[in-house]
Amino acid sequence: MIPLFNDNPLPLRWHIKADNPEQNRSPSLAEIRASVAGFAAFLLKQNTAREHPEIVALAFWFRQAHLAQITATMPTELLNKKRHRVFHIAPANVDTVFMYSVLLSVLCANQNIVRVSQRSGEVTWVLISLLKEYLNIPDGQVLANQIAVVEYDARHEQVTEQLSNWCDLRVIWGGDEAIKAVSAIAPQTAQICFPDRFSVALIQLDENSDINALASRFLTDLLPFTQQACSSPKAIYWLNTAPDYQGLFWTAVEQRIVQLDHQFETSHKVNQHILLQKLAAGWGMKLSQQAGSKTATFAKVCNAGPIARCKVNSLTAAMLEAHEGDGLVVEQDIGTVNEIACSAKLQTISYAVTDQLTTPKGEFKRVVPLGKALEFAPVWDGVDLPEVFW
Repeated sequence: MIPLFNDNPLPLRWHIKADNPEQNRSPSLAEIRASVAGFAAFLLKQNTAREHPEIVALAFWFRQAHLAQITATMPTELLNKKRHRVFHIAPANVDTVFMYSVLLSVLCANQNIVRVSQRSGEVTWVLISLLKEYLNIPDGQVLANQIAVVEYDARHEQVTEQLSNWCDLRVIWGGDEAIKAVSAIAPQTAQICFPDRFSVALIQLDENSDINALASRFLTDLLPFTQQACSSPKAIYWLNTAPDYQGLFWTAVEQRIVQLDHQFETSHKVNQHILLQKLAAGWGMKLSQQAGSKTATFAKVCNAGPIARCKVNSLTAAMLEAHEGDGLVVEQDIGTVNEIACSAKLQTISYAVTDQLTTPKGEFKRVVPLGKALEFAPVWDGVDLPEVFW
């Protein structure tokens, strides 16, 4: 990968800068895939990585055994394949998701430049530091020409334009407005986008339910990224579930959450207050009569540790699209799955039901068991990434 912007006065910070590929032998697919698996093994051995569940999940996903499944249907030799250039624009609010697309592209022998935001969280910087360390050891040097990481302000559109002209494909993770802005830059560039989405949980409980286990699985989906990920549930739809069982569930959540690490702080409680008022004023969200009020007031909201929850009369896709996370869970009682607010923006329905799941009518991207919402898949948001990258 030929270094870019050597004489550019703009404030670019190259965290990882690849070498010139013309000076090195191009590795085979087998070497590349072994090195990616080696990176996963390397991460799992690092104390700093093990402190962050998101990095552990990434490493576990790219472990050797899972890579064999991912690459089983992919070619085993490069033959006449063109080594594409891919420009990835990482989101600021979900620290590790961009690395999944980067490494999948690497597995297809492509060269990659990643732009990370100056607003990225701690986990992003830890992950980049560990990647840089890995690329400097023998096992990682196979990938030295496959990945570069640069940080710059999004306002420097001329940099985005040059990188977009350099690449064959750009991958944009981010909100709708950010994607719109990037799409207007070098619009001839082929791209795939992962825009704003919302997700929900569908839960049904009875006397045979393992409520403690389900509460733990729900927190697995909700706690990472302070409920900012597209797959994080913003709402619970209670399917034919008595209030007593719902109460037991929230008691189990409150007992479990004190045992777990999370990033929710006092500021998130303030944000929950503001968000609830926004949803009430702007989208007409109303608390159910069970909550004792016809309007959404924060005083009527129950708290389960850092999480706030409120029962509402009804949910619309517009409400859920406007939901910004921060630990606020809205709940609705439903008698049928077709009451779920399906939409083109609905990404994931994570479920735990007592009977066989009936698929709701309407548009959504995927259905997964509760506790699996944040697990990545090669086909993400309807996009077959290995196919696109090959």
